[in-house]
Amino acid sequence: MEKLGDLLKDSGVPNFSGQNAKLGVLLSGLLNIAFYIAVFLAFYWLVWGAWAYLFASGKKEDLAKARARISWALIGLIVIFLAYFIAKYASEFFPTQFGKGGGPF
Repeated sequence: MEKLGDLLKDSGVPNFSGQNAKLGVLLSGLLNIAFYIAVFLAFYWLVWGAWAYLFASGKKEDLAKARARISWALIGLIVIFLAYFIAKYASEFFPTQFGKGGGPF
């Protein structure tokens, strides 16, 4: 029985070695930074909405804006975390180096 690595050598599938592996590591690092920035911005938006809600002084229009800001911040955080976990899960199926396991995260 042939190993998966032997089959991939002849199949024309790139093995992400050399320059391609460096690009994969670079892109995964940039993706992690983008996730951190997105979480920070969503959390900032959430705090801003909570602050606006506290100081709305009972004005219905200001309360509605603050609630909307909080809602969108929470939706944003959920989307960010789902995207992160999907990317992490997908990296298990598409590793940077075949046969060595582990993905870019």
